[in-house]
Amino acid sequence: MKKFLIMLALAMISLMLYAEETQQKERFYFFYSDSCPHCHEAMPLIESLEKEFPNIDFQKLEVSQSPENSAIFNKKMEKLSTHASGVPTFVFRDKYVVGFIKGTYEEKIRAMITASAEKPAAALPDKTDKSKQVKTPAQPEKTPKKTAPVPAK
Repeated sequence: MKKFLIMLALAMISLMLYAEETQQKERFYFFYSDSCPHCHEAMPLIESLEKEFPNIDFQKLEVSQSPENSAIFNKKMEKLSTHASGVPTFVFRDKYVVGFIKGTYEEKIRAMITASAEKPAAALPDKTDKSKQVKTPAQPEKTPKKTAPVPAK
């Protein structure tokens, strides 16, 4: 019994450390369907991006067979203020790309990651804790007021 408790405690500590490490990584979401040929063409790109960006947690979520993954997909699209329009869909921070054409989209997806990586992650709101989110109103553009010309006397 004592060995079991020690093993259980070690397993829990390992799980907590793994969870902490995973939470520190930003997440890139790849939503796909097993029946989508474009998704299959995109898979090698995702695998190379995983190697190229080891500090990013790449989540590959099949949406046609999994109601849980489909719900995550819909929630992500809602947060991005867009409609779920199909797969493959790539999401990183506040950017997304829908669709994939081999030889065309690779740089677009890579640029989405590198452009977002230039912004510090701390500047983005913490999506996991709603109490930490700060909403700021959009600042209106300052344009000079047009005034009617004064007639000459």
